Amino acid sequence: MKNSINSAKIGNKELINLLIDVANENNVDIQEDSLSIIHDIILEYKVLCEHLRKDYVVGDLDTFKMASCLLVSINRHGFTEDSFVNASIAVDAAYKMCEKPYINVRNATIKLEEVDFKEVFKDDMEFYQTTKNMLINSLIYEKGSSLTYFLNLEQFYNVALERKYQYVKTAICKKHKKRKH
Repeated sequence: MKNSINSAKIGNKELINLLIDVANENNVDIQEDSLSIIHDIILEYKVLCEHLRKDYVVGDLDTFKMASCLLVSINRHGFTEDSFVNASIAVDAAYKMCEKPYINVRNATIKLEEVDFKEVFKDDMEFYQTTKNMLINSLIYEKGSSLTYFLNLEQFYNVALERKYQYVKTAICKKHKKRKH
């Protein structure tokens, strides 16, 4: 997702592109009738974001909170009759947003380090898929709110960041050992 703005806020064009890309990745072909679904998803996403911001946040929402609103909105509206596919699209879209996160601290927007989740977990796809499936099942069976999902997304980002640094540390250690021999 190409996002050139310096905040967690994503414009309609970026949201539309994200939704189309993620739907296509999940083998859902976006047809002209899907445009009304995309419109409904974006409208509810904005309502959920405003509700979360107004009732639970001082200042602007960070990426994780906005991604949780998108997650819930996509799951509620869905692109297909298949609830698993809809939840999978929702999780994938939220994950894509969280790969390039921003947080807001005292009226300042701070860009966090980018993480490519699939790249970081390429050697442990079982963990990645298990975590994703747990979130999908939660969406399918519990119909949680935005407020219940943002911590999950933020924690997943933190685990990915930690794994990213482990790979760097391992590479440095291997390089250092080669020099000694």
